[in-house]
Amino acid sequence: MTNPNGSTKSMDYRDRREQESKCAEPLMKGHSGKDNIIVDRTSLAGSSHEDPFLSESGNQSKDMTDSKKKKKFRCNVKLLRRRFPIVGWLPNYSLNSSVFDLIAGITVGLTIIPQSIAYAGVAGLPFEYGLYSSFMGLFAYTVFGSVKESSMGPTAVMALMTFNYANEGGPAYACLLSLLAGVIELIAGLLNLGFMVEFISAPVISGFCSAAALTVASTQVKGLFGLKFSGSSFVEIWKGFFTNLSKINPWDAGLGCSSIVILLLMRKLTSMKNLRPLKKATCLRNRFVDGGLWFISTSRNAIAVIGGCIAAYFLEVNGLSPFTLTGNIKAGLPSFELPPFSINKTDTEDGNSTVLLSFPEICSDLGAAIGLIPLIAILEQVAIAKAFAYGKRTDATQEMIALGMGNILGSFFGAMPITSSFGRSSVQNASGVKTPLANVYAGTLVLLALGFMMPSLAYIPKAILAAVIITSVIFMVELEDLKPMWKSRRLELVPLGITFFCCLFVNMEYGILIGAGVHLFLLAYMAGGRPHPELIRQPGCKRTEERVIVKADTNLYFPGVEKFRQVLNEATDGETCVLVDLSHVTEIDYTALKMLKSVASDYHKRGLMVLHFTNASSKVAKSISSALHSADIDFLEPNKDSEFEQCGQVTDEV
Repeated sequence: MTNPNGSTKSMDYRDRREQESKCAEPLMKGHSGKDNIIVDRTSLAGSSHEDPFLSESGNQSKDMTDSKKKKKFRCNVKLLRRRFPIVGWLPNYSLNSSVFDLIAGITVGLTIIPQSIAYAGVAGLPFEYGLYSSFMGLFAYTVFGSVKESSMGPTAVMALMTFNYANEGGPAYACLLSLLAGVIELIAGLLNLGFMVEFISAPVISGFCSAAALTVASTQVKGLFGLKFSGSSFVEIWKGFFTNLSKINPWDAGLGCSSIVILLLMRKLTSMKNLRPLKKATCLRNRFVDGGLWFISTSRNAIAVIGGCIAAYFLEVNGLSPFTLTGNIKAGLPSFELPPFSINKTDTEDGNSTVLLSFPEICSDLGAAIGLIPLIAILEQVAIAKAFAYGKRTDATQEMIALGMGNILGSFFGAMPITSSFGRSSVQNASGVKTPLANVYAGTLVLLALGFMMPSLAYIPKAILAAVIITSVIFMVELEDLKPMWKSRRLELVPLGITFFCCLFVNMEYGILIGAGVHLFLLAYMAGGRPHPELIRQPGCKRTEERVIVKADTNLYFPGVEKFRQVLNEATDGETCVLVDLSHVTEIDYTALKMLKSVASDYHKRGLMVLHFTNASSKVAKSISSALHSADIDFLEPNKDSEFEQCGQVTDEV
């Protein structure tokens, strides 16, 4: 490591001890070296014995006890701050932060209100249940969340996975499913079971998300074209669509299709100023104009819904009803009550009598969803937290605790299962959020909508809601993953394709299980395993600077990605040269390539050197080059002295 005076300093054991002692100084504040042994003068004064040896021994024993108590107290405080992150940032909250958080909260609130109403329709629930699911998760994440950009609430995937059960048991099933999912997520967090998500690989997740996006978009075909027919699966919907082409409402179709075009254009509003005809327009370079364009772009869903409401209202007043409207949405705040553990369900045989279902019978109806919905929710939650951590350590355990508490508390207000939304989290990040308190402002806006805006929302055209959902989920289809996967490791297209088609044509829950099982089978067949990379620190000299070598001991497959990422993050502490020795690596899968791409991108954002690879075979080098940007990586050959001067020398011992 280069010092300010230009000399080099090696990181040896004494240096690490010195740094550790410096890191520990705040904990020892107020204690000097001569005060290590604390004499309890009160105890001496009150003692009937004057034996100095007995007194000294007693004081040393008491001092050790006090030290243990202080250490335990510090550990308890550290654990408290870790499990309740709000304790760490709230005491230092400033007025400047509140302004940014208020802007971010209002922006996210304007996004979540129309989305949650539409997602309730995807889940087969009354529209007000979308808003019921949108505020408690935000409040809970403010207290328990560890990533300020993350925004919890209804998502397309959670709504789609809830549909079959809400269609069978109504809001009661959805609410109970939220409670059960929250309990499982909380237990998984408390037991540190986050490692289980490592066994769902990137190709499987890509296939699942792509199938979910197409299925959710397909469910909106009815509202988009004003059609009414039975069927909810991908095949049933499109079969019914082509069967009922003659019954399409032209007004709904025109409004819906035009809304899709307008929303897509508004989405690209901020980048339109870079078009060649508009580059010379100086007014577009104004800071206030640029901010206005950004606000319009991020609030496009709310603008579309409000505009549709106004248009439908004036048409209705003048005796015209060309559009299919949502109808009355129940106004008022939801009541606070436990989810039902037994319900009266109509008998499907005669349709007249009711049957009382007990809690075990309801759980039997919910089936695999009790385990799969929390698994998918955790995957989304942790993935979004990692995306906005920018290379820093992500507390997956705390994210699962926050997710669990959000679902448990939300179930008391009639919420369906929720998780973090990447779209709304991106909006929150772009709004300049400073703390998780922005979630409180967004949640408050949802409560205000429930209390005062429900009568007006009855005029929302269903075609506009369908357009909002389609434009939100269509970008979840991950076509960009196919090309690098084809170039790097074509075998991984097998679990991606199996997951995609099973989720699309069979069932979402079983599709992801089948895909994960196929990929694990392929991994076992290829004799893959979790790596145990070696971290080697070599001091600098006159010719080279200090460098860190991360030596992989086996092929890099998805179960070992997080382990390898941890070692790389540990190696990147400080501005040292980092080499990744791939001499024992003959294959690298797409999940590992995405991890390396994330690490290399983080290097670039922090202004550090590129990520260096050495001893890479031509096959591995080709895979890495096909997936990573050439500007972020470099391949070193041990026989080139000029490259050793650039980033150290790899010795034969390595």
